[in-house]
Amino acid sequence: MIIEELIDIQEAGARARVLGIKPHENPYLAPARMPTRDTSALGDWLARHDAWKFGWEAENASRDSRISSYFRDLIASPLKKPLNT
Repeated sequence: MIIEELIDIQEAGARARVLGIKPHENPYLAPARMPTRDTSALGDWLARHDAWKFGWEAENASRDSRISSYFRDLIASPLKKPLNT
């Protein structure tokens, strides 16, 4: 997987938020996109899932004028669960 692909997926997540798609509608949660027996694909799937979710959450935070606090919290605590509103 290349970085450009992850950036495209982040942008898709942001566009989804603009269009009113909910975070639980992440396309990487669709059964057809989830790895089943091929555990080597799990890392790539997780990166794509997280990239879409990050794009959605960043766009959501920017709409609520919380973008700076969103990134501050994200940087301060990498293990903290991002906003999911």
